[in-house]
Amino acid sequence: MEIGSSAKLSLFIGVGVSVFALYLYFFVGFNDIIEVFRLVDPSKYLIYYSVAIIAMLLSMLFYSMSWNSLLKALSINVGLKKAFIYCWLGIFVDLVVPLETISGEVTRIYLVHKETGDSSGRIVASVLVHRIITTIITLGSLIFASFLFLLKYEISFEVVYLLLTVLSGSIIMIVSLVYLSLKKEAAERLIDLPLRLIAFIVRGRLNIMNIKERVQRNLIHFHSGFKSFGKKRGALACSITYGIMAWLFHMSIFILVFYALGFYEISTKISETIVVYSLSMALQSIPVALPLGLVEIVMTNLYTLFSIPLALSGIATLLIRVVTFWLQIIIGYAIAQWIGVKSLLSRDPKET
Repeated sequence: MEIGSSAKLSLFIGVGVSVFALYLYFFVGFNDIIEVFRLVDPSKYLIYYSVAIIAMLLSMLFYSMSWNSLLKALSINVGLKKAFIYCWLGIFVDLVVPLETISGEVTRIYLVHKETGDSSGRIVASVLVHRIITTIITLGSLIFASFLFLLKYEISFEVVYLLLTVLSGSIIMIVSLVYLSLKKEAAERLIDLPLRLIAFIVRGRLNIMNIKERVQRNLIHFHSGFKSFGKKRGALACSITYGIMAWLFHMSIFILVFYALGFYEISTKISETIVVYSLSMALQSIPVALPLGLVEIVMTNLYTLFSIPLALSGIATLLIRVVTFWLQIIIGYAIAQWIGVKSLLSRDPKET
């Protein structure tokens, strides 16, 4: 990553931290926050928070295993280690680039294609099916938790609207992806428009027909790869199982953080925790995600709906985001730097 990119990342982090810090100062109060920390048992905090970090790593491992099982089903041999690294890099790009559902997937596709030289179309098929599986798992849990949530609480229209928006958006995305994957003509029409736009802009400087032929070849590989999963139910079952395990470990972080703060009553609020978890993940992963800082504010306010004190909600949200956001960025940035240095060192001296 270049110096300019590092500076932008630092600015992005600084602005996000500042927004949430101002929220804690004006709406929560630092005296109440200090009181929450004063009541925390340091030894139990260290144990539970360490387990939360381990849960994050295990979640990423199972997430990678879920995708790797799909790659292997298409005879794309990357290996679990590389799949783990590429998944972490993809999520890192998702978190720092405000076009999630696009940037992270493109990163993974590029890295696997560069590693294996395999057809981009088949790699896209594995990534797309993986996205559908993870979205269905999150959607299913959110529907179940929202049903219990609405029966248990009298909540405002704004929260109901947020739930319905996230649910409908997830359903529309799944249906659209499956439709485009099964209907080759629809995918071709979707791709034909940007190709015509490129042809109009470059006006003969690129061989558009050659690009179009390559795109069509990859589309054929994509559709054949996607449809082949219908016959490879064992690979799908493995991917779904690993995806559920990844979801469980990731969601457990939200509970473990409250345990670290001594709020054991969170174990009686599992459906509420699933709602906060699912909504926070959805708000972070929509095509134009909420800015950093606002996601934390939404999480804090959701927790207060469940009779959790505001100061405790704010601190828990901060500690959760340290594990689920900042830790992923730090490790992802380190991997990006390592791969960049490794790539440079592996070059032929003459090429350099």
